[in-house]
Amino acid sequence: MPPSHCPHCGTAAPEGARFCMKCGREQPTAAGAADPVPPALPPMAPQPGHAPRPAPPGYAPPPGHAPVRPSPAGEFLGRAMRGDWAGSLKAAAWPTGLILALAVALAIPSYGQGDEIVVGWSDRLRIALAMLLQAFGGGFELRAAGPGSPYGSGSDGSGGSDAFGAGYGTAGQAGATLSLVPLTVTVLWVGALLLASRAARRQGGGMEAAVRISALVTGAILVLGLFAQPDIAGVSVSSTPLLAALGALVLSLLVTGGVLQQDAAAQWLAQHPVAHAVVRATGTAVRALGAVIALCALIGFIAYADVDGVDGTAMLLALPVLPNIGLAVLGVSWGAPVEYDVRGEFGWFGSGMEHGGFGLTELGDAVNGWAVTGAVLTGVVCALYAGVSAARRSVDRREQVIAGGLFLVLYLLLTGLSGVSAELSGDVAGVGGQGMAEIAPSIPDALLFGLLWVGGAVLVAPHLLRLVRRPARPVAPAPAWGPGTRPQPPAWNPAPQTPPSTVPTATPQPTPYPPYDPQTVHLGPTAAATAAATTARRRSVVVWSVTLVAAVVLGGGLTAGVLFLRNDESDNRQPPAAAAEDNKPATSGSSDSAPPEAGPTPSPTASPATSATTPPAAPTVPGGYRMVSDSAGFSFAVPVRWDRESEKNHQITYAGSTGRAELKVGVIRNAPYTSYENFQNLERTADANQRNYRRLQLGANTFQGLQGAIWEYTYEDRQSGETIHAIDQSYIAEDGTEYAIYTTERDRYWSDARQIFDTALSTWMLNDLD
Repeated sequence: MPPSHCPHCGTAAPEGARFCMKCGREQPTAAGAADPVPPALPPMAPQPGHAPRPAPPGYAPPPGHAPVRPSPAGEFLGRAMRGDWAGSLKAAAWPTGLILALAVALAIPSYGQGDEIVVGWSDRLRIALAMLLQAFGGGFELRAAGPGSPYGSGSDGSGGSDAFGAGYGTAGQAGATLSLVPLTVTVLWVGALLLASRAARRQGGGMEAAVRISALVTGAILVLGLFAQPDIAGVSVSSTPLLAALGALVLSLLVTGGVLQQDAAAQWLAQHPVAHAVVRATGTAVRALGAVIALCALIGFIAYADVDGVDGTAMLLALPVLPNIGLAVLGVSWGAPVEYDVRGEFGWFGSGMEHGGFGLTELGDAVNGWAVTGAVLTGVVCALYAGVSAARRSVDRREQVIAGGLFLVLYLLLTGLSGVSAELSGDVAGVGGQGMAEIAPSIPDALLFGLLWVGGAVLVAPHLLRLVRRPARPVAPAPAWGPGTRPQPPAWNPAPQTPPSTVPTATPQPTPYPPYDPQTVHLGPTAAATAAATTARRRSVVVWSVTLVAAVVLGGGLTAGVLFLRNDESDNRQPPAAAAEDNKPATSGSSDSAPPEAGPTPSPTASPATSATTPPAAPTVPGGYRMVSDSAGFSFAVPVRWDRESEKNHQITYAGSTGRAELKVGVIRNAPYTSYENFQNLERTADANQRNYRRLQLGANTFQGLQGAIWEYTYEDRQSGETIHAIDQSYIAEDGTEYAIYTTERDRYWSDARQIFDTALSTWMLNDLD
């Protein structure tokens, strides 16, 4: 190929040169400008029956296509995350600051520690926080640090405390649990959250703000729950922070979402009348229940402050549970008692097997009849207020019934949350015992009497309102004037006159009034209507007054009737000795019955009553034993070298100077349960706490002709790893006192311990020293 020439100066240039060597200009051939460009081919039309080719990799969509958008949930969360966190933080500071302020107030008193402060202010603050977080579902649990805990020691050195000599306090770590919902804290926290949500609503916050506020509030509760877990002198406190945070999350979402979505909810409710009626009825029920609980809480707090021994610290501790006290007062006023149930052995209560209730009957015995009258009047006022509120704020009878039903449902729900229960296992912080205690209003009774009182109030309230506030009279229609008697219009009338041709002709109506006679004094239709209305009103007053009195008498009468029947059943209940005679189990064919050596068997010719009431003959004391007469009212034989060692929590211990074997006798006055029921309750705790627990026998039997039970079992000692053998014979004497004779020993020495136990049973007798 010949060399190319520069088109600008004509100088020959080597092949492939990009610039001219003389003039320095770019050569067209090198830049590609001089090469002929082939014409673009027209696009080929797709042939019939052939699919278009797929787009090559890296193909970009045309400019008109929209990008893929996230899901609605993703968009919502994105808006929530990108929102005003500063404003949400200010809103979340309201309820969080309230909890901190209450905890600081509760931590200020030293609670009787004196000059020697064991629990400092910071520890008291953390304990107060743990107690307050129960308002959202948190827990309060105390756990000893282990065998090295400085608090107490059982007979085996494990730090446990035996209940009735059962020995199950030795099996595992000592601990205590308290379950209580301080409703005052819950109400105040919800109120602070309402105020914060309304402030956020005024600033234009929506559901995204509700999510942010709820997240911040939940995080604050979680942090406070983690902080409220101190370790004090070998005792650790747990507040269950995850449960408290979960409860706070649910409550905050409901409250903030309801407030911030109020406008949207109102538009939706306007299109759904039934839902709107339910929402209105719910608001009515909440307002009425709040007012009723406030009144009853005030009455209960005044009565509590009047009790002897209640000081300022005790009154301060009662403030977080004021609604709980109000619900108890309301239940008692309506006839539902507050029941208490104590099972096991508690250092606080001493004797630990009790069950009962405090209602109108007990109130009259503790105070006087005027207290019962005041309680019933309080119940009447509360019921009528609930019914009147439902009648005034409801548009029809259906909504009124819904409001009354929701009032009852909310009352039962809060009543179920208002109780307090405690569970104790071993010795914790110097308080020993094993078992559980519960104080709570009776839910079945609250349902029964709540139906009576609320139902009667909903029935009577509309008629009571008609008596107190009568509706306005309807305006009577204007009289129809006859022809020739219609008054003439005034001389000047600025209104345009209708042409005569367009004035409609009305058919003359007969006048409802008699012709006017100037010689006659007319009382007129108004006086007649007034007289008739007065007569009807008097009749209405009589009818609805009778209805009101009947409703109150019906509610109070049914309440009194139910209480009378219950008291009558309690009075006619057989004593334990008689019940043992009627319900004596058969001794043959029962695997759970006591072995023959558990006690002397009555002779076939002697009746149960004879064997129960006839004092036994003087027992024969075998060699190596001696009879002891205890001041608790019993006598039995023990080995010669054994003595009375201690008496603690209604348990008397006899033991020798060496060895592990011992005899314990539990004495419980007026035991409300049978011995078999007591052993069943205790076994559930022992099975859960003891290592390798194994039942050998558990069943009802008769001991000296009286109702009793025997329980024998083994378990593994946590310190030594040895198998411990235990047996317990319990029965209820004629005076209602329960005696439990119990022994425990290592399994390898069980034969000697069983002989000591059998000798104690065969020589057992009551000496009536007490």
